[in-house]
Amino acid sequence: MVIGYWLLVASCHQRVSHKEETKTHCIKEASFPIKYAKGFSIDYYNGFKVITVKDWRDTAKIFAQYVLLPHGKPAPVDYADAVLLDTPLRKVICISTNHISALAQLGLVDSIGGVANVALIYNKEVVARVQQNKIPDVGRDDLNYEKIVELNPSFVFTSGNWDGGDKMKIKLNSLHIKSVLNLDYMEQEPLARAEWLKFVATFYDREKEADSIFQELEKNYLTLKEKAKSVSAKPSVFANIPFKEIWYMPCGENYMAKLIADAGGDFLWKDAKATNGLNLNLDYEAVYAKAADADIWLCNGFAGSLSEIKAADKKNTFFKAYKTKNVFNNDKRNTPSGGFDFWESGALTPDKVLADLIFIFHPELFPNHELYYYRKLK
Repeated sequence: MVIGYWLLVASCHQRVSHKEETKTHCIKEASFPIKYAKGFSIDYYNGFKVITVKDWRDTAKIFAQYVLLPHGKPAPVDYADAVLLDTPLRKVICISTNHISALAQLGLVDSIGGVANVALIYNKEVVARVQQNKIPDVGRDDLNYEKIVELNPSFVFTSGNWDGGDKMKIKLNSLHIKSVLNLDYMEQEPLARAEWLKFVATFYDREKEADSIFQELEKNYLTLKEKAKSVSAKPSVFANIPFKEIWYMPCGENYMAKLIADAGGDFLWKDAKATNGLNLNLDYEAVYAKAADADIWLCNGFAGSLSEIKAADKKNTFFKAYKTKNVFNNDKRNTPSGGFDFWESGALTPDKVLADLIFIFHPELFPNHELYYYRKLK
């Protein structure tokens, strides 16, 4: 990364109040380049950083801001409402497994001071450390807030819509524990979601390392995407399986729909828009009417075998993809307790996901590829 690429303008001045109190007002000196992600920005001032989390659909809407200050440095008055974080950081607590994956990629597992939902963690190093009592378990959905207070982290990485009514935020604030909102999962472009590695890295002054990692995976992803463009025919694809009588199908704006398109697949709901969220709530008949003769079925974690699909509903065997055994699941890397690496590390390695999907859709392009996240159901 060339520092000169960041620099915009440097100016910082002091304002003296009537009480002769000196307060700092700073003008932005630089911004870290964010190429795809819309949900965050990173700006540099004279001696501190500002990280802003925004609505990816409406970037003028700010959810939260974080000011990283060297320990003991006075806070800038321009960011009086931001969360102030002293640096260097102490330990942090991860509520979501994808935050663990980001720290692991950056070589920062030692900074993890606690984790939630241990049964859902795939990372073997982190699981081993929990079992050895080197990383504390802070609970499941009902967090052990007493334990969190005892650990006294620099902050807690959280996820969710930050609308001022988030119960976890309110509870943590009441305990004087700071929290940092990571909305990586809201980004629907694969490279945009992966770029949130830079967000995590910034809290540790690891921007250079994150940018290097991201540039490599971006290169890999775009090369694979370009390769998939060479195909003359695209297989038709549908996804998921009914849950409690509802078939949650990705809409055309959904993350999975983007991956399928980039891999040279014809996702049958690519033009559909969801009225609530990014999934379509369909019944079986609506899906069968459109996907009965589809070439590929991506179950995406909801079934472990063809027999399980049949047991769930005999009608599932009517699909052409079932009959031809072209059914795939992204659960190849999982644990007996429920750890699911596709959603833990896959968001930060979309090039590996894309390679799998291209092989599924067009095996002739990469005949020697070994599936990493996906497997063909038997």
